[in-house]
Amino acid sequence: MQKTKKWSVGLVLPAAVCVACLVLAGDAPPGATRSANMESIKPQWGAGDSWVVETASLPIQLRSALDPTIRSKPIQWQFTVQRYEKVVTDDCYRVVVKCLEPGPQPTTVLWIDRNTQTLRQVETEFPVRGGFKKVVENYQFSSGRKSPVLGPLTALPIDMPFFQGNRTKSLESYSYEANVGPAGTKALGDIGFTYEVEQDVAAPSAQHVKGLLPDAYTKDLNTRPVVEVRLRSAGRQVRQLWRPGLPWPVYADNGVTVARLVKVNSATQPGN
Repeated sequence: MQKTKKWSVGLVLPAAVCVACLVLAGDAPPGATRSANMESIKPQWGAGDSWVVETASLPIQLRSALDPTIRSKPIQWQFTVQRYEKVVTDDCYRVVVKCLEPGPQPTTVLWIDRNTQTLRQVETEFPVRGGFKKVVENYQFSSGRKSPVLGPLTALPIDMPFFQGNRTKSLESYSYEANVGPAGTKALGDIGFTYEVEQDVAAPSAQHVKGLLPDAYTKDLNTRPVVEVRLRSAGRQVRQLWRPGLPWPVYADNGVTVARLVKVNSATQPGN
């Protein structure tokens, strides 16, 4: 990672779900084919679409322990495509993420490019006396070349790959800049972080992913295989399993939090 200047503000979540670090996931499973069609798994969303993701994270006190299988109580999050909005000149989906746990919970909003599905901006909340405070982070791309983005939240995995078509190789490198504040409002002297990120794509065999997926997505793996995407940046690694026709990865692991897609409600087409 190449740094320019450190922020005065960072994105955080409540201590109960906030994650301080990531650990590396393993290499691709034996037998994986190192080529896959990213265009085939690019989500197609419409206003009103929603889905539920269940996460389980390593408890804070165990993140340096030898047993990474001990996870916290599962938490469910509902993603809803609320409407379409512009981020500067880009047409974006406005996706609202709400925790389904009882009681007051922070809300996260994602702005995702409608053409490329690139993460453009994140707004989240953290608790302060009397309520929640909003913090915004936006992402810029040099020379107009879009990039995968590793989101700032690990308790709620929101990392987005780059769904480019006509791939000629499985491993490619990109870069993006993360800035505090809404896109288009960068003040003089505000400089963010520049990230170098690698995206690796593979087509794993059914036997190597079956145990990771929710039961609903294991019955026809041979006819509807998943695509594995790995994102790496500055010691971080994210592993995702995407399936054509679904709005979100059916499985994701960032080393601290494991996430699974458990429910899909499509306003535009029958559920999968």
